[in-house]
Amino acid sequence: MTGLFLSPDLFPLHAAIVFLFGALVGSFLNVCIYRLPHGQSVNRPRRSFCPACGTMIAWYDNIPLVSYLALGGLCRHCGAHISFRYWVLELLTAVLFTAVFWVHGYTAATPLFLLLTGLLIIATFTDLDHWIIPDSISLGGAVLGIAAALALSVASAAGRWPHLGQTLYVPWPFDGVGAWRFAANSVVGAIFGFILLWLIGVFGALAFRKEAMGMGDMKLFACVGAFVGWQGCLLVLAIASFIGATVGLSLIAAQWIVSRLWPAASSLPQAACAAPEIPCERPPDSLPAGLESDRQPQPAEERRKGRQLHHLPFGPYIALACYVVALFHHPMTDWLIRHLFWLDFFNK
Repeated sequence: MTGLFLSPDLFPLHAAIVFLFGALVGSFLNVCIYRLPHGQSVNRPRRSFCPACGTMIAWYDNIPLVSYLALGGLCRHCGAHISFRYWVLELLTAVLFTAVFWVHGYTAATPLFLLLTGLLIIATFTDLDHWIIPDSISLGGAVLGIAAALALSVASAAGRWPHLGQTLYVPWPFDGVGAWRFAANSVVGAIFGFILLWLIGVFGALAFRKEAMGMGDMKLFACVGAFVGWQGCLLVLAIASFIGATVGLSLIAAQWIVSRLWPAASSLPQAACAAPEIPCERPPDSLPAGLESDRQPQPAEERRKGRQLHHLPFGPYIALACYVVALFHHPMTDWLIRHLFWLDFFNK
């Protein structure tokens, strides 16, 4: 029966199911992104509600992808506009979930990367909106990653998951510890990821005489390391740094061009980098005690200038690099390792 259910002939049907599941998860991620930065529970004291009038949203008005279009993006009760970003995030989650399943199929990598995708989406949008990455996502995600790797090691030892070793890339030196290599790689990856960004932050602060890496980014990289291992951290960091440098230099160049052609025009990078506005029950600066920002507090004017030129959130670049590694792990990483990083001795 299991073989029939996992038949390749049903793969398109399963991909469609994963798409719908991703849309449902995306709806929940919207709630997390809205509430976690303000210290609110994601399920108490009430379910989803209109941010304008506070009326609870009925189930038939909360169907992912469908209800928003049916209501024209408006609240049924007060007619207030609901941000289009909620619908976009549901679609984005569905597409990313489907892409992960399409690449990894019926292997252990699929549930791992689906879990990581959800965590990274929350981290990305909270970083863009509030310049924070909640510890429940970064440190909690690291714990989940290690627990998932431990569960896979147990399943591998018991022979319960087919094709486990063909999909999960676990490099030297963990090949010699048998089924427990997945758990070992996850634990070492989490520690290595945090230390790697911590060292970059220390040397960056010495070189530039200002904060170069936020604590939230370090914790997020520990989460990343728990899922992709220590060698994956190197690849994610390289890709994220390249993307960040490209975007940052492009925005600076665009600002320079605009300032020369239209001196009175508003800054393009400022518009491009400003955090999206969403209705909040409390202002973003009134974060509850214990919720650590990944950047030091700055005066409003300094924060505005920083967003224009330098202090772009690094979390979204880390997330984007993780997706690249998750979806194109084997062909891309093998080529990079051989031709760019000269790490052949780390391979199997």
